[in-house]
Amino acid sequence: MRTLRNPQFQFGFVVLALVLTWYVLFSFRPVVLGFKMAVTDYDLLNPADSKLVGLQHFETIFNKYKLFWVSVRNTITYAVMVNLGTVPIALVFAYCLAKVANGRSWYQWALFLPVVVSMAAVALLFRFLMDPGLGIFNHALKAAGLPPSRWLTGPRSAMYSIVIVALWKGLGGNIVILTAGLLNVPRELYDVAKVDGASSWKTFWYVTLPLLSHVLKLVMILVTIGSLQVYTSAMILTRGGPGRATYMISQFVVEEAFTHLRFGLASSSAFVLFLAILVITLMQLRLTRVGWEY
Repeated sequence: MRTLRNPQFQFGFVVLALVLTWYVLFSFRPVVLGFKMAVTDYDLLNPADSKLVGLQHFETIFNKYKLFWVSVRNTITYAVMVNLGTVPIALVFAYCLAKVANGRSWYQWALFLPVVVSMAAVALLFRFLMDPGLGIFNHALKAAGLPPSRWLTGPRSAMYSIVIVALWKGLGGNIVILTAGLLNVPRELYDVAKVDGASSWKTFWYVTLPLLSHVLKLVMILVTIGSLQVYTSAMILTRGGPGRATYMISQFVVEEAFTHLRFGLASSSAFVLFLAILVITLMQLRLTRVGWEY
């Protein structure tokens, strides 16, 4: 009873109750309702009369919808390319920024600026820059004596093009996170490595990189979750084309729900995406787990 009357306990309880209520209403409840919609033949006009169909929608998208597997393949390809591009580049920039003594905040501000810009605005900008005929990128390639690219209109170059947009848009946030992680590494460890005669490369490989693994794990998880849910950039830049070269699973969900009004199939597809993100995240946590702290 003394604990219950404690003002600090009461304040903490109220804060936690509000946070828990928010998650229940806007995170857990939508997941439950989405699964309920996925196992019913959802009737938009009369939801109460929706018939229970069990796992029929999941069987349909797995066995009868080739377009679903096309979207899965494209989404995984996109996620892998974004991860392989984001983490090394962000790490290089962060390492350079950590060495800057004066003006680091200004450099971080400049690199972080694209993150706060709307993805729709960024996509429209790059759609103009990557125009095969009038775009600045092809003019720059011609000026350098290189052959022009079809960019967003080429079946092979379209995926690389939207990956470039994703890298430009999200790189700054990851650089800031990694820079903070690098600055948090105890300086005494670098002094010990220097006394032992370790080169800059060995210091980075055996001291910096292991101590940065927690932050790297966070960055990889955030990038993976964001890239698996890609929709806006692919929709504005290519609308899933040319053909189905950049058709993502989020576009499949939206089309099934709001174009074909098949909400059950859309919900089952969204639930599959949710499970995939959950499993991949748990795998990343498991594979990158370390048994030390500092």
